Amino acid sequence: MSNSLATKHVFQISYDTDETADHTIDAEKLGAAIVSTAKALKSADKMLNGESSELGLDVKAHSEGSFVVEFVTYINNMGVNPLSVLGFVADTAVPVTVFGAINQIASRKIKFVEKLKDGKSKLLFGDQTEMELPDNVADLVASKTFRESVETIIKAPLAGATNAKFIVKNATGEEVLLINEADADNYSTLPENIVEEVHIKEETKNVRFTKVNFDGAGSWQIKLADDEVVTVSMKDASFLERINKNKENFSKGDLFVVKLKITKKHRHGTTPHYKREILEVIRNRTEGGRNLTE
Repeated sequence: MSNSLATKHVFQISYDTDETADHTIDAEKLGAAIVSTAKALKSADKMLNGESSELGLDVKAHSEGSFVVEFVTYINNMGVNPLSVLGFVADTAVPVTVFGAINQIASRKIKFVEKLKDGKSKLLFGDQTEMELPDNVADLVASKTFRESVETIIKAPLAGATNAKFIVKNATGEEVLLINEADADNYSTLPENIVEEVHIKEETKNVRFTKVNFDGAGSWQIKLADDEVVTVSMKDASFLERINKNKENFSKGDLFVVKLKITKKHRHGTTPHYKREILEVIRNRTEGGRNLTE
């Protein structure tokens, strides 16, 4: 990455335990933590700024502190700063960070992620509690590969240590993030990649009915503008009542304007599942635009 397009950020990671008091640490654990820090930052950068985004990362030798590793990053000026979103630098414009959210979630199992409006996501947990987060924070919190890197950065180096702390400091040595030994387990990887994403949207569509069910809401089919035929549920009770009273005048080939609710459920590694519901039949365009609620 050209330095003219990037901003340099420096932060320090410190492993403060009784065992590191002499400025030594297990080499394998440290090496894995450094590699995982690079993976986590680069993964977060691509999730936040797109696959073409590049984040430069160097490690600088440091001798102060219990055991301190200093990282030098070069971050694209035009994108979102992943260090701010993760919580590695203080940023008042980021009210909820990834590491803060993970700590709040603790041991609760993420059941699914529902995409809301205005850049928000709702996490539903196995105990039926909920949490609302910004989309970019929720995506990282629910990513199994990202969480694997986080576990290697935080939990693994502190495992078995006494009076253990994971500390992130800025370039001037000010503490930005502190994770105590008691909270380290909160940063474990997800047990399995079963988190389900749920996207819900409502759209106004022009459709033709290709299959109707005068007896109930199920087993209806519609043809969309691109000629795709899909199964829907009819949730407009007043429309059902009207056509039941006047079946002989109902034509499946007419063009209707409807309010369509589409629920997309997607679990990693599987084909998305769609549920479509007609919330309201607004008008029959073939009848010259007459509003069907009149």
